[in-house]
Amino acid sequence: MKKNKILFQRIIYSGLLLFLLQLGRNVLLPGMKVVPLSNSSENQFLEFITRTTGGDFFNPSFFSLGMGPYMTALIIWTTLTVSEFDWIKNLSERAKGYFQRGLTFVFAVIQAMIFLPKLKAVQDFGQDPTIFHLSASTMTILYLITGGMFLSWLADRNCENGIGGQSLFIVPSVMANIPAMLVSGKTGKVSFQPSFLLILSIVTIVFVVVTIFLYNSEYRINIERIGVTSEFTHSYIPIRLLTSGAMPFMFAVTFFSLPNLLLMNEKVKDTIFSYWLSRLFSYNTVEGIFTYGVVIYLLALSFSFINVRPYDIAKNLRESGDYVLGLPPGNKTQRFFTRKVWMISSIGSLYLVLVSMIPLFIGLKNDLYSNLSFYFGSIFMLIIILENITKEVKFIYQMENYTIFQKKHH
Repeated sequence: MKKNKILFQRIIYSGLLLFLLQLGRNVLLPGMKVVPLSNSSENQFLEFITRTTGGDFFNPSFFSLGMGPYMTALIIWTTLTVSEFDWIKNLSERAKGYFQRGLTFVFAVIQAMIFLPKLKAVQDFGQDPTIFHLSASTMTILYLITGGMFLSWLADRNCENGIGGQSLFIVPSVMANIPAMLVSGKTGKVSFQPSFLLILSIVTIVFVVVTIFLYNSEYRINIERIGVTSEFTHSYIPIRLLTSGAMPFMFAVTFFSLPNLLLMNEKVKDTIFSYWLSRLFSYNTVEGIFTYGVVIYLLALSFSFINVRPYDIAKNLRESGDYVLGLPPGNKTQRFFTRKVWMISSIGSLYLVLVSMIPLFIGLKNDLYSNLSFYFGSIFMLIIILENITKEVKFIYQMENYTIFQKKHH
C-alpha cells in the first residue's frame, strides 16, 4: 500500500468527488418536484442529449446542467489557443483561468435559460404561488448556474488531484444512459425478444473489442534527436487512428438538433424552407441520416486537430532541436504534420460515421434498430473514457518506480 500511496490517494479523492456529485444530484431545486416522464420521443431524446454531458433535466437538481457548460467552454478555449491569437498568448495563467471561468458561466446561463421551460412544467409552489410569482424563473436559473459552476470547480480539482480528469464526472450518466437508450432512444419505449438481446450482446462484445483495437492503433512518425545515437533509441510521435476520441458523439446530437429550433418560429412553418429543414435534420429520412453522418465526420475532423496540434508539435520540435528526417524545422514540419493528421483522422472518422449511420438506415425499415445508433454511441464514449482512465492509473502506478517522480511528489 505504501508503494501505491499516490495512486490510492488519487482514487480516494476522486471517489469523494463522485460522492459529492451524486449528493448534488439528489438535492432538488427549491419549488420543484419529480414527476413521471412521458414516453414521448421528444422527452427520451432530450434525456440522451443531457446525459451525454452528465446532466439530468428530468430530475431537477443542483447539478442538472451537468458538464455541458464546462465541456463547451473547454472546447472553445482550446480552439482559441490553437488559433494562435497573440492576445491569448500574452495572458497570464490567472487571466486564462478567469477567461475560462467566464466562458463556463456564459454557457451555464445559456443552457439554464434553454431548459427553463422544461423545468417550469414541474414547478410546485404550493398554495401561495404569489410568493414566487416574479422570482421563480430567476431563482431556478441562479440555482442551475451555481450548480454548474460548482461542478466545473470539482472537475478542475479532480484534474489536479484525482484520476480521470473532467471525463470521470460523465461516466455515471453515460452508464445509466446505455440501457435507457436501448429501450427508449428516439423511438419511444420498445421491448426486445431474448434472441435479439443475445445477438446484441455478441455484437456489443465484438464492437468493444474492435473499438479498443482501433483506439489503440496509431501511426508513428520517427523523430531524429540531436546528440543521441539513433541505433540506441527509437523516438517517435504517435497519432491515433481515432484521433478525435469520444467528443463527436457527445456533441453531434446537439449540433444536429439546433436547426430544428427554427421550426418553432411561426413565420417559417408550412414553408418550403421548413419542409427541407425537417427533412435534412431528421433521423427518419435518408437525407437527414446523411446530414447526421456529415455532422459526425466534420466534428471528428475538428476535434482531431484540437487533440493533435501540428503547430505545437512543430514548435516543440524546433525548440528541443529534434526534427523529422528530411524536413527543416518550422513551417514545413507543421505542414507535414497537418497533412498526416488530416489523412489519419479522415480514415478514423469514417468508423464513427459507420457506427452512427448504419443502425439509422436499418431503422428506416424497422424503428426498433434506430436506437442502436445512440446505444453504440454511448458504448463508444464509455470505452474511450474508461480506456483513458485505465492508462492514467497504469502511469501513476508505474511512475513510483522512478526517482524523478518520487521527488516531485514528496
